[in-house]
Amino acid sequence: MPQHPDLLPTRRSLIVRASSGPDGKPWEDLLKYYDSFITKILLRMGFRDMDLEDVRQQVSLKLWQGLGSYQPDEGRARFRNWLSTLIRNCAIDWIRAHRWQHAETSLESEDLERMDPERPEIEGMIEQEWQRHVVDLAIGNLRQVFSGKALQVFALSLRGESVDSIAERLKLRRESVYVLKTRVKARVRLEIARLQLELEGHPDE
Repeated sequence: MPQHPDLLPTRRSLIVRASSGPDGKPWEDLLKYYDSFITKILLRMGFRDMDLEDVRQQVSLKLWQGLGSYQPDEGRARFRNWLSTLIRNCAIDWIRAHRWQHAETSLESEDLERMDPERPEIEGMIEQEWQRHVVDLAIGNLRQVFSGKALQVFALSLRGESVDSIAERLKLRRESVYVLKTRVKARVRLEIARLQLELEGHPDE
């Protein structure tokens, strides 16, 4: 996987490449990037254990079936919005089927109402998870670029720890913490923009 964000803007997005035929490496790459995001959303919805795996497989199947007909929007629409609707629909269909069959699940009876696509908190939750997901991907991709302490400094700063606290915890000078934090932050922002281009065709504004 490329480690240099400035080399990617002319490359077609992964979505475009995978949607031309959901087979081969583009499809595998798509699953690699989005599978953990799908899992995080389903966990936030309340799915656990075998229920989680059942719905996750249904989402992967629907994604594979629907990707060929997906049309990237050159405007402000995001692929994750389309995927989020697919995840919600799969989750709701699964709950309805189990309620009709009177089968036991890991979910509470109010989960169907809580997952109503019209409820704004669902959209907010999905957007929150997406932002975290992209940051995690960016940091993971930069592990070969920065030392362990540099990434630790950035991760601790994201948690809200002060410079003094980070310096004491990692046995660093305050000046070193500032330098590492600034350096990593700049590269993470570039990597996030690169990932957004790769995954959705254009960066978030």
